[in-house]
Amino acid sequence: MEAKRAQRLSNAAAALRERGLPLTVQRRALLERFLGCTDHPAADTLHAHVARRIPGLSRATVYRTLETLVELGLAVRIAHPGWEVRYDPRVDQHHHLVCDACGAVDDWEAPALARLPLPPRSSGFQATRYTVQFRGLCADCARSGPRRGAARS
Repeated sequence: MEAKRAQRLSNAAAALRERGLPLTVQRRALLERFLGCTDHPAADTLHAHVARRIPGLSRATVYRTLETLVELGLAVRIAHPGWEVRYDPRVDQHHHLVCDACGAVDDWEAPALARLPLPPRSSGFQATRYTVQFRGLCADCARSGPRRGAARS
């Protein structure tokens, strides 16, 4: 697992350098944190976490770096109504479970969903990929009772 993460960090660093962005201490710390994430963090969440280690880290650096990773195909921007944009370091085909109460996003592997056909080009829409979001309540929110924040969606 650690070797895979190191390879992803190396690939991201090389792609950023090719884009003319040096691997600064701030970007390296951000990449190390982000590429190990499974919680689909928002930019501000990443900033808050990494800024504890790198006090001079600007929000603009975090946003620009994440958006550059998306442009380079090294991250995916995910959004659901009523919540901030989140980022996923996994770019392979997978799906998400989205909690309407707390906003948690978890990966969901579903081989049958991966076999869904894309709409035919004759429809006029040229689909290149898709993801499915299952919405509801995570286990913690389902146990805690009333739907806190469910009005956000």
